[in-house]
Amino acid sequence: MIAFYLSLAALAAAGAALIRQLAVAQEKQRVALRPVRVQDREASRHARRG
Repeated sequence: MIAFYLSLAALAAAGAALIRQLAVAQEKQRVALRPVRVQDREASRHARRG
């Protein structure tokens, strides 16, 4: 029974690590998209002034 609980704990730890990696990947995508959005806003401002 102890081996079962140890394997269950190992699976839970692996799942938590996977979720953390997915969260990091999503955050990197958000950071990568931010400058593009800011540039688009600045370009639209200049277009309105033109």
